[in-house]
Amino acid sequence: MGALASRGLNVDPCCPRCGVEREDIGHMVLHCSESQMWNLRNMWVFETKRVEPTMAYTRTVALLGEYEAANARDAEPAPTPVSNQHWQAPYAGHYKLNTDASVIATKVGLGVLVRDSMGDVLMSAWMRGEEAIPVLQAEAEALRFGLQYAYDAGFRSLEVESDNQALVKLVQAHEHSRMHMHVIVEDIVTLPNAFEFCSFIFLSRNCNKVAHSIANISLTMEEVKVWMEECPTETLPFVLVDKAMIE
Repeated sequence: MGALASRGLNVDPCCPRCGVEREDIGHMVLHCSESQMWNLRNMWVFETKRVEPTMAYTRTVALLGEYEAANARDAEPAPTPVSNQHWQAPYAGHYKLNTDASVIATKVGLGVLVRDSMGDVLMSAWMRGEEAIPVLQAEAEALRFGLQYAYDAGFRSLEVESDNQALVKLVQAHEHSRMHMHVIVEDIVTLPNAFEFCSFIFLSRNCNKVAHSIANISLTMEEVKVWMEECPTETLPFVLVDKAMIE
């Protein structure tokens, strides 16, 4: 009744059993002797259990503690998600594919990298193109390139990351794009059907330094190159930093 009265309803806030104090959870479980005796009586009638008053008191206090803790949790604001400040390793049994693209004038460089939960490189690759294309399309090409080569290398459980948020939203929503982008996105959406697990995640450029480095290097290299259990020497420092930051 006390709770209803506090919400503005026209009710008597006093305890209906003892009629002395305002009815709230603390009064009902700790201070109202009538309610405590009623609980003991119910346990005997319906469960044939005789409970000593001290034991009943202890149990009641414990319940009150749980109740207050639950109220405190409900009152706390939900934590605000904090974006990761460094690369995160995949879950055990999964592999993480990072992709990126670099566009300069009429050159496009694609970089991809697959690592395990220990941060060790399992595959890396680059590809250079000689066509001027929009950045979003280049990022999509990198993502498709990475998926195709990761599948060919035998990786079947992938957590795929790109630092292009617009692309990740397109893929997650299975949205259609115009012209050539439509074909690339359709391929990206379809390819995961061949995997046992495949998810797409957006991350900041700061957490995607290895793939970004490979994409930049590929601008001065020849067409396609793939490494198994290795990566370009220039990117190794970034790999080691990511590995050192694994929690």
